[in-house]
Amino acid sequence: MLVLFLFLLSSLSAIANNDFENKIKEYDKLFQQISEKRIGISNNKIDHIKNPFIMMGKKNIVVDGNVTKSNKVNYILNATFNKKAKINGTWYKLNSEINDFRVVKISNKSVIIKNEHSKKELFIRNSDVSKIKFSSK
Repeated sequence: MLVLFLFLLSSLSAIANNDFENKIKEYDKLFQQISEKRIGISNNKIDHIKNPFIMMGKKNIVVDGNVTKSNKVNYILNATFNKKAKINGTWYKLNSEINDFRVVKISNKSVIIKNEHSKKELFIRNSDVSKIKFSSK
């Protein structure tokens, strides 16, 4: 009886050990797949991606019954990444032209755009503080 019990115990131990080794092999295989270098989209394709969001156009101004377009454009820095800047939803490189401005400097948190008349430094907005609401119970 004791021999039978020891035989069953060793058989169960061998099965459990084999199961454990199989699990380890499965995880090793998953880790190997994860560690392999994956090729994503190229920088060239990223540069040419169009903004998927609908941007509201410039407001028209009516003067004496004639419709003229407003020339004032608000430049909003959305992000900077890999020496590129996303301004008003479009990615720009250094020396790119934005209307009559040119991108002259890109840093982690700001971008400087310049034309013959003015120079503007754009900063990344963290949040719109005007939309923050406080309440108490």
